Amino acid sequence: MPASTAIPQRFQDLIRPFLPYADAGELDAGHELAALGLDSMGVVQLLAALEEGYDLEFPDDALNQDTFATVGSLWQTVAGVLSDDQHGDE
Repeated sequence: MPASTAIPQRFQDLIRPFLPYADAGELDAGHELAALGLDSMGVVQLLAALEEGYDLEFPDDALNQDTFATVGSLWQTVAGVLSDDQHGDE
C-alpha cells in the first residue's frame, strides 16, 4: 500500500491509544505498527476496539501478521471488511 494513502482521522483516533510511540502528528500508511509500540497484547485490545468502533467482525483469515504490519495494511483490512459488510446488506 502506498505511503500516500489517506488514513481517515476516525481510524487514527481509534488506533492511537494502542501506539505509545506515535507522535501527535498524522499517521501515514507506511508507519509500522510494531515500531509505534503495538505489541501482541495491544493487537488483541486493538482488534476489540476496532470491531466495536466500526461495528464489524474481522474474518479469521484477516487475523495475521500482514494485517497488523502497518497503519495502511490495517486500514486496508478494516475498509475491506466494511465494504464487504455493506455489499452483504444489499
